[in-house]
Amino acid sequence: MSSPSAPPDSLRSTIGYESAIECTWDVIIVGAGVAGCATAILAAKSGLKVLLVESKSFPREKVCGGCLNVRAQDALRRLGVDHELQAAGSVRLSELHVQVKAVGHIWPIPSLLSVRRSTLDTILVRRAIECGADFLQNTTAVLPAEHGQVHDLMEVELRCCEGLQSSDPLSQFKPKAAQARCLVIAAGLNRSALRLQRDWPSDIAPDSRIGVQSLVSLESLSESAPELHGMLDSNRGRLHMLSSHHGYVGICLTDGDLIDFAAALDPKRVSSAGGIGPAVCEILEECGIKTHRAFADCHWMATSLLTRTSKIVAKPGVFLVGDALGYIEPFTGEGMSWALDNAEMLAPNLVRIVQDPRTKDQAVRDWEVYVQKQRRFRHRICRWVAKQARHPTRSQWVVQACHWIPGFRTRILKKAVQ
Repeated sequence: MSSPSAPPDSLRSTIGYESAIECTWDVIIVGAGVAGCATAILAAKSGLKVLLVESKSFPREKVCGGCLNVRAQDALRRLGVDHELQAAGSVRLSELHVQVKAVGHIWPIPSLLSVRRSTLDTILVRRAIECGADFLQNTTAVLPAEHGQVHDLMEVELRCCEGLQSSDPLSQFKPKAAQARCLVIAAGLNRSALRLQRDWPSDIAPDSRIGVQSLVSLESLSESAPELHGMLDSNRGRLHMLSSHHGYVGICLTDGDLIDFAAALDPKRVSSAGGIGPAVCEILEECGIKTHRAFADCHWMATSLLTRTSKIVAKPGVFLVGDALGYIEPFTGEGMSWALDNAEMLAPNLVRIVQDPRTKDQAVRDWEVYVQKQRRFRHRICRWVAKQARHPTRSQWVVQACHWIPGFRTRILKKAVQ
């Protein structure tokens, strides 16, 4: 298969490592994904001195279905990046094809927007820089085990990674402490910024699946998997969700004329099938789509176990946002929608803390209440769908019920994609 189209242009850090260490920051944000970037944009627009830290070099791909639902699109419009997303070639999706083995239907849906994470996150980082945030990539950040505070400041250890120029070559091995009034952990499922896991425990579901993704050029499928190519090329505005016993696969066109294959898989099945590619092929073939083992040579990215919940969501001056708070499974852009909502809710608290450090304890309580409500109400539909997806026979009946009862289908789709 041909390699994916080139990612967006590279980004440069706006500040050097030594300069970042010497500054005192209102907020240090760890992770330049959707949650981290959105928080950086809103905090910088509010006048805070913001450092956005990213361990990788931009642009970088990230495991994600890449579908923005209506709520996420509205939030991105408020952040001022909607025109950039359109110009980048994002793809409108107006139909949903759901297939559980032999049972499948196609329904109209509120418009989703498909975009690669390398494209979306690069646009968001640029917007954060425009709003006044500093961006430091190829750098990891760690909250010290005992983060003492002096004059309402905390220390955050920054470590140069490979690829970042430094006047001291050894500095990449020597973490140095920057000072900040607030720290936001937006590093997704990667909790390395929280050094002592026992101080920030999380529950991982015993039946959790792993997330995987591959970006494949549409043209390459015409020879390696002609049936699959025909299905995708016949309607480029359709999102395909294919499910079996061992997981499910989401497939859609995205920017760069690429096909985004994103899946949640049983890790035991991945092992017994001989890898991610064969496991994905099994699901598609169980749904009646011949793949001819087209994914044997694809480059697959993978996550750790997906379904988890952080027991602690904040401590004075330190807040978890986005997937760092917890995750269920990937459904039609809900993860990115929640991340953007997190940013809008957290930014005012950060401003209040900077203006009056005495509000730190109240900000923690407010964040705990907000997260609890979000988990109780907005995560409900995802939990329900994830539960059904583990039982194909039950899932087939749910799909048929959605087809037979439009009101039932509309209610589910409204909660899932709006």
